[in-house]
Amino acid sequence: MNKELENRKFVTLETFSNLWTAEVVKNRLIEEGINAHIIDTNVNYSFGPTVLEGYRLQVEQAQYLKALNIYKNTLHE
Repeated sequence: MNKELENRKFVTLETFSNLWTAEVVKNRLIEEGINAHIIDTNVNYSFGPTVLEGYRLQVEQAQYLKALNIYKNTLHE
């Protein structure tokens, strides 16, 4: 793996209760050039929604403030 990719740190921007909403926000952030991904997508299917906190949308730490601004000002209801 590329050393630059290995050194990137990701932080949770938001935790969502459903995968669809998390995907919508992730895709919007990606359109804005934010490196975003969702973790815990498969665990919910294995254990059910009562076990998990939700789907965590993570962004690169260096892009967190930009991602937060986009999320709060254009996506957050």
